[in-house]
Amino acid sequence: MLIERDHERDICCAALTRLRAGQGGVLAITGDLGTGKTALLAQAAELARADGVPVVAATANRVEQGLPRSLASRLWREVRARAATASTAAGGAGALLVTIDDLQWADDASLAWLNRLHRLAGRASGVTVLVALSVLDGDAGGERPEVRAALADADRTLRPARLSVAGVERLLTDAGVDRFAADRCHRLSGGNPSVVRAMAADAAGWSASAGPAGTAPPDVTGQAYRPLLRRVTAVVGALPEPLSAYLLHGVLLGTDAEAGLVARLAGLDDVDARTAARALRAMGLYGAAEPQPLLDAVVRHVVGTTICPESFAAGHQHAATALYRAGASAERVAAHLEQAVTLEPYAAGVLADAAASALARHDVTAAVRYLRVALRGLPPHGAERAQALVELAVAERCGNPATLVRRVLQALPSLPDDDARAAALARVPLTALQTGAEAAGAAIDDVLRRLHPELADPPATWGAGAGSWGPGALAQRLEARLWMSGWQDPKVPAAAAARLRGQETFPRTPAERELAGVLLFCATMSADMTAAELAPLAQLLFESLPADHETLTSIAPLLVASAVAAERVPALQPWLVEARLEHDAGPCRRVSAQVYAQLAFQQLHTGHPAAAAVSAGNALTVAPDGFCDDGLSVAMLFAVAAAVPDDRLRQRAAGLCHPELATAETGMLPMVSNLLYGAMLYDTEPQAALAALTECEQQLDTHGWRNRALFPTGSMIAPLLHRLGRPGEAIERIAEEHRLAAAWGSPAATGRTLRIWAELCRGRQALRLLDDAVDVLEGSANQLELARALLARGTRLLAGGRRNAGEDLRRGRQLAAAAGLSWLMEPVTEALQAHQEQLVPGFSSFTPAERTVTELVTAGLTNQAIAIRLEVSQRAVEKHLTNCYRKLGVANRSALKAVLNQIATQMSDGRFE
Repeated sequence: MLIERDHERDICCAALTRLRAGQGGVLAITGDLGTGKTALLAQAAELARADGVPVVAATANRVEQGLPRSLASRLWREVRARAATASTAAGGAGALLVTIDDLQWADDASLAWLNRLHRLAGRASGVTVLVALSVLDGDAGGERPEVRAALADADRTLRPARLSVAGVERLLTDAGVDRFAADRCHRLSGGNPSVVRAMAADAAGWSASAGPAGTAPPDVTGQAYRPLLRRVTAVVGALPEPLSAYLLHGVLLGTDAEAGLVARLAGLDDVDARTAARALRAMGLYGAAEPQPLLDAVVRHVVGTTICPESFAAGHQHAATALYRAGASAERVAAHLEQAVTLEPYAAGVLADAAASALARHDVTAAVRYLRVALRGLPPHGAERAQALVELAVAERCGNPATLVRRVLQALPSLPDDDARAAALARVPLTALQTGAEAAGAAIDDVLRRLHPELADPPATWGAGAGSWGPGALAQRLEARLWMSGWQDPKVPAAAAARLRGQETFPRTPAERELAGVLLFCATMSADMTAAELAPLAQLLFESLPADHETLTSIAPLLVASAVAAERVPALQPWLVEARLEHDAGPCRRVSAQVYAQLAFQQLHTGHPAAAAVSAGNALTVAPDGFCDDGLSVAMLFAVAAAVPDDRLRQRAAGLCHPELATAETGMLPMVSNLLYGAMLYDTEPQAALAALTECEQQLDTHGWRNRALFPTGSMIAPLLHRLGRPGEAIERIAEEHRLAAAWGSPAATGRTLRIWAELCRGRQALRLLDDAVDVLEGSANQLELARALLARGTRLLAGGRRNAGEDLRRGRQLAAAAGLSWLMEPVTEALQAHQEQLVPGFSSFTPAERTVTELVTAGLTNQAIAIRLEVSQRAVEKHLTNCYRKLGVANRSALKAVLNQIATQMSDGRFE
């Protein structure tokens, strides 16, 4: 049953009715490729057989066009035999249907015979013949006089229409497609039935979740597309030279190419070009009025596989040159240069422009591909190739960042002068210099000293009375990278602090801000300046810092770490939110993951560990393979995983700790690997955790990174030592941690060390330390640390039977709940209940419902009012009160209220659940 072919079926039925009445004729079916001409012939034959009419079917073959009467000889014997049978069965007068597919490929002699067939048959045996034939529109064979005569002789000519969306859905019913898949299939096929059938297997797997991908055709090399490929191959193979040339260059240039440009490349004059374009359009091979993306893809595949590679490459070369001269876009020209064997002199510049356009929309893959093609056409040594290497290195900073520094260093010797070398080195992102940058640092130092001899002294002396940011933007960018390449040397962070302290003005230009950001980061890591000194600079930098891709792959991780450590930088949080919104759904997953890692670090240090865990999980989801070239962002991610009690997050983060990476790299990565490892073993294997954290702390000291606000190893080590029976060492370690934190001046870090110190002490000293911790943390943005200190002090006051415990516990509970860590109250609640039991035996055995009822009784509500409030029966309230009387050993409501008021008075603040 054909879909949406009722009109054509009716015409076939009418023709067969006339045939049985003794009236023969010719029924022609025309149309472009795949519109169902063969299927209509098959339906006509099926209808005829159902009515008892004999059928003779044949298909013309293009390879037999040179064999005279090849089609006629195949038909004649069968026609005579069927005609005789039909005549005998009908008592001397019979009917016969002859179907001929692809008549345009029949030889001339057979065409002449066919034009007389129905007349000859009737004269020879009294049999009436109906000839049903199909002709492919636009084919050169269909323009021959014999074919045109056959079409002119037709009583009716059918042109099957394209299917509608509903028709496509009906055709694919057996494949189980939904409306969405049918709509996508219709867009890709243009309603062409043959193309729709070929897509059935693919369409069965489509769903609405595919989204915009619905406009892209599937792979046409699969098994389901082979019949369609064979048909298109046959049609393309039958094209005469002008049409073949036009199709080849049209496919190379694309369906939207100008006809004149295609004609020039194909070597056709205007008349031949118009004829070829009209014929190809009629066949549906190229330039069809109704888009057929999948058929276009099939044609491209057939054209690409049926001509020799040399001709294909030469065609792309000619297309690129023609498009270049016509002023086409760089990327359109570059698409052809990729397929060319040799490159013209203009190619390198065009490919570089195309790469720049691709990078502007962050299509790194395309940019790298263009630049590699450009390198292929450049001489092995020379400034142009070196510059292309630099461009390739910059393009690969996200796709393959590990090679960036290597490519730039490889290009340096071939660059023409020191200015060009300086410009190349200045394009290296700062994050690429975090580890293993000794060679890059030496190259930067060498170029910088030659360009500016006044900087001949070692960097450690640059801060002495400098007073300015440097002799120029390029020198400032090189200096920033020089500091960054040496930041693992313990002398460099201290020298950077001296350099920054010597500045008399705030940075104003982008290059000054970049240099200031690196110096700020180094000074933060060394803690040679205080948080109060550095916070204003961090605030100023974030106020003018764009949240773009360039910033996020260079200076942003350094500034985020510095601002988090300084704590008092209000501009940091809105800047991170802006960066997340801008890059969350962006094309660069690596940058999106870095933003999430930095946001998680900021959330952790502002007292929102639950939100930090979510952000860290998002970072791992967006970039599951990690971004380990940016050791600082990885360190932030690991620090969050180490601090948040989430085993699954820790395991996911640990998946980024490749053994060879953690052991081979120096600096940040092995340090944070030990930090995470120690956190994972903290509760179960204290000795192993202590070893890992001790090694982590030693690595920090080795590099001169004394700022414990970022990585508080001492705060983790001291409780471990206390658990292992080494209280003296524990006190010494936390005292040293407190000294470092207080010298830096971060309230959160200082208050944390005081609280942990108090937890290792007893009596009044512990309370004094907790008082100091609360006082310091009252001025901190990290409200969770304040909650911890309040809960710790409230618990101590409660255990000692002192007043004001209730206020501390109430505030601590509120702050912990706001931070999403209500579980912090669990040990406090246990202590509170024990104290309540001590005050009034039996109180701790109250159920939650009994506690609620007693609170409402204390508030003065009657049993009926309590029942209405709780939406229970009055009998249930009375039952709860009876249980409370029994547990407290009281006789009535008044005695119960007296006991509850006693608890409230002695606890300073009454209701803790």
